[in-house]
Amino acid sequence: MKWLVRLLLVLMCLTGLLAGGFWWATVPDSQVPRTIIPFSDLRKYRQWMEQYHPARLESGEVYELALREDDVQKLAILLASTQPALAHSQFRADIQPDALTLELWWPTRVFERFLPVSLVWQPEEPFRAQSLTVAGFGLPASWVDALNDRLNAQRPVADARAVWQQLSPRVDLRDGSMTVSVEWGDPELQGWLGDFAPFWADGRQRERLQAEVLWLGDWLSDQEAFRIPLRQVLSVMVTRPDFDWDQDAPVMLGALTYASLGEVSGLKPGEDLPELPFKRFTLHGRYDLARHFLLAMWLGTQMSPDSVLELAVYKEWSDALTRRSGFSAEDMVANVAGLELLLWLQNNGTDFRKDFLPATDDTLMPPAEFWADWQQDDRGELTERQIRELVRDTRSWLRNSPLYSP
Repeated sequence: MKWLVRLLLVLMCLTGLLAGGFWWATVPDSQVPRTIIPFSDLRKYRQWMEQYHPARLESGEVYELALREDDVQKLAILLASTQPALAHSQFRADIQPDALTLELWWPTRVFERFLPVSLVWQPEEPFRAQSLTVAGFGLPASWVDALNDRLNAQRPVADARAVWQQLSPRVDLRDGSMTVSVEWGDPELQGWLGDFAPFWADGRQRERLQAEVLWLGDWLSDQEAFRIPLRQVLSVMVTRPDFDWDQDAPVMLGALTYASLGEVSGLKPGEDLPELPFKRFTLHGRYDLARHFLLAMWLGTQMSPDSVLELAVYKEWSDALTRRSGFSAEDMVANVAGLELLLWLQNNGTDFRKDFLPATDDTLMPPAEFWADWQQDDRGELTERQIRELVRDTRSWLRNSPLYSP
């Protein structure tokens, strides 16, 4: 019996040491510096995506992109948000002529505490961290080498390294900024870009997207109404006899996003894809809700839906703190509803999808009364936790929607 008591005491001591070490090494949410990404920056990055779209790059031309420290940390946040394990991370960048230092606050998901990490990067060895600091302590060089080897063994890192080698970019580091220049030689990017952005790299995807856009254009031309409920076009496209969800969902949703936003993945009307009749998709009678709903669905086919949700939460939270119009609860609800419909369609078989027929908009998304309270001015400054509460409430409401009921 004594040995059992001693064992319990040892386990309690170890647990206490681990808990204390974790508490000492991490910092609370309130101490994590926040980088807000205003809507104007998102427009700027979208413009970059259009400007440097492979469809418009000419072989032999040199393309140059200048980045400031805040651009690096904002792009790092957006890129990290596409990886569920890194979503909600925060970054700070310090660019010096000899190296780029990235400070990272990694969310542990325990008591809303973050682990501070700092890594030093040099363009001569772009896929190996030169040094790594965790909670203020530098790791031994052997540990850093082991971590580098492990990271470089990952498929996404290996693919990105192959692209880097093909592009052979020149990186010029200065005080507070960096310039990346590339001589475009039309390299074979299909492997990496096929995973990251299929419409950029895979010619067959582009052809299928064009065919879907042409089909949608013919269908829209046959519609007399200018305002078309989103549920109507979704039902028609999903229930087509020749439609295969597993193969056709990305291009179908890409075509709908193109019709709603006027572009998709940087592809422009007339220049890259056929012009469509000027029609408006609506959700609850509104164009903006249909756009959020469709964009969330399409992005969910290009990356994990969880990653899309993290991006949406971060974008809306940034809007709450930076835009005069503030946080849009209905936009967030539309994002969540689009992702929930995507997951529902992905998790059901072909025969079940053929019966997809939402009778009203309220089956796709909660009505205005649901988010009305979130629009009131007396709620005070909106926090990220409140936005996540809205996400949970939306999902809970949708579970009772007739569309999702067995």
